[in-house]
Amino acid sequence: MRREISSKTHVGLACLGLFTVALFLTAYSVKNPALARVGSALVLKCITPALGAADTLRNHASSVWNGYINLIGTARQNGELRAELQALQSRVALLGEAQRENSRLRELLKFSSERQLHGVTAAVIGGDPSGWVKGLLVDRGSTSGVAPGMAVIHPQGVVGQVVAVTAYSAKVLLVSDHASGVDVLMETSRARGVVEGAGERVCELKFVTKDISVKVGEQVITSGMDGVYPKGLVVGHVAQVGNSSVGLFQPVEIKPSVDFARLEEVLLVPSAASATGAAVLNYPAQGVEKGGE
Repeated sequence: MRREISSKTHVGLACLGLFTVALFLTAYSVKNPALARVGSALVLKCITPALGAADTLRNHASSVWNGYINLIGTARQNGELRAELQALQSRVALLGEAQRENSRLRELLKFSSERQLHGVTAAVIGGDPSGWVKGLLVDRGSTSGVAPGMAVIHPQGVVGQVVAVTAYSAKVLLVSDHASGVDVLMETSRARGVVEGAGERVCELKFVTKDISVKVGEQVITSGMDGVYPKGLVVGHVAQVGNSSVGLFQPVEIKPSVDFARLEEVLLVPSAASATGAAVLNYPAQGVEKGGE
C-alpha cells in the first residue's frame, strides 16, 4: 500500500516538474524570442527524421492495406470472369454442335432433293440392344410414317432396312448383318449379284460367275430390282477378289461405303416392301421412345 502511494507521488511530482519547466520555457521564450526560434528549429530538426519515418511507415501500411483490398477484388473479379468464360465456352460448344448438325441435315436434304427421294429424316439414337444383330435404333416411328421395309440411306450410301417399328422409334438392320441382302450391279461390268452381310464392316458379293472380270476398287450400286432400295445408290466397293476352283461363282469381298459407327442422321425412304401394308412389329424400344415430329 505504501509502495503504491509512493508511485503515485512520484508520478505527481514528475508531472508537476514538467509543468513547471513548460511554464519556465514559455516565459523565457516570450522574453527571448530569438533564442526560442533557434530552439524550435533545433527541436524540429531533431524530430523531422522521426516524423519522416512515421509518414513512410503510414504510407507503407496504407499501400499494403490497399493492395490487400485490391487483391480481394481482383480474385473475386477473376472468379466471375472464369465462370463467364466457362459459360461462353459451353455456349460456343452447343452452337458449334448445332451448326454441325444443321450442316449434316442440309447435306442429307440436298442428297434427297438431288435423288428425288421423299422420306423421313431420323437421328440415330443407339445400337441394337440385343447385341445379336448388326442394327441401329432411330428416333422416328409409326407416328412419323415409318413402316417396316423402308430403305435407310445416307449420302455416303446404303445403310440398311427398317425391320421393326414402334410409335416413336424404329429398328434398322444394317447391310453388314448376315440376314441382310441387297440386289446390286457392278458399276463397270454391269454384272448383277447380291450383297450379303458377313460381319463387322464386311459384306460378300454373291452369284458373280468366274467369267466376269471383277476389279478391286470397283463400286457396287443398288440395282433397284429387290423392291427395297432405289436404283443407283452406292453400297460399297470391291475390297478383295478370291480365287476358288470350286463352284461357278467367285468369292468377292465388299467394303460398305458407310461408316456405321459414325452415323448420326439417316433418311428413311418408302419402298415397294413398305407400301404393301405390312403390319407394324411390336419391337421393344428399350426405353428410347420419345416425341416424334
